[in-house]
Amino acid sequence: MHATTASTKQSGAALVVSLLILLVMTLIGVSSMQTTTMEEKMSNNTRERQQAFEAAEAALRGAEEFIASTVSVTADFDTSGSDGLYDGSVQELWKTISWTAGTNCAQYDYASADYSSSSFVKPCYVIEHYGTATTVTDQYNLGSYGSGAGGGDVELFRITVRGTGANAKSPVYLQSSYGKIL
Repeated sequence: MHATTASTKQSGAALVVSLLILLVMTLIGVSSMQTTTMEEKMSNNTRERQQAFEAAEAALRGAEEFIASTVSVTADFDTSGSDGLYDGSVQELWKTISWTAGTNCAQYDYASADYSSSSFVKPCYVIEHYGTATTVTDQYNLGSYGSGAGGGDVELFRITVRGTGANAKSPVYLQSSYGKIL
């Protein structure tokens, strides 16, 4: 008679089970790494888009300030627009220009530590003079309040701004209409 021991009856079941558990844990680890990588890409894209929006919004306010403080005649607005000032003869101009500062648009310059990277492209804007709204005298002087408010022709401008994030792959375009009595 042979005496059977416990070691001779084992057929490797524990090894197979432990290898299966290890395989499942590896798959879970790889899956979580892929999810984390995707979430990092998503958060980076969101940050880039937010930077582009903030840059475009700042440039839009800068262009409005430019009109308010600098524009006194509409003769500077022409078809070439080399200074970013156009006469409004081209429909949807913002789709057709190359957005190269100093060539087709005016660059919005500002000092900010957030956007001081050498790879950051400063936002550009174009201003189109697209008409004059003729008003009746004293239309703005509601209820005869104050003096000198009077009426006058309102020059209408469309401002289009292009801002980008740090990698310039996420452009944001903003448009605004602006009126000024010259």
